Amino acid sequence: MYLITLILITTAYILSRCIFDYHYLDIFFYPNHNNNILENYVYLISHILVNYFLGLLFGLEIIYGMILKIILFEAMLYATERCDIFNTTKVSTLIIIIIISVASYSLGSITKLIFSK
Repeated sequence: MYLITLILITTAYILSRCIFDYHYLDIFFYPNHNNNILENYVYLISHILVNYFLGLLFGLEIIYGMILKIILFEAMLYATERCDIFNTTKVSTLIIIIIISVASYSLGSITKLIFSK
């Protein structure tokens, strides 16, 4: 249910962004115009914190589903970054943010495991 809800919300955001030119939340979902994820601290920290807290909340029980969610979510955002799926940036940016997100989720899950005993 969580995955379906997230996909629907992400799709609605992408449509509002690309059709109605709604760019107010771009700082959280897209790297800067140079596609350097390390220069946009808000983008990087929001991904780390959100996935860490999701790890704390859900733990290791659903890690495979969360990895799938991270890949789908980031791929959807990547493909629509410029509102043109044929005009994308380097795929290395996508791979790096997926690795960072999965690592943050795993760290949150491990933290939950350590402190739940």
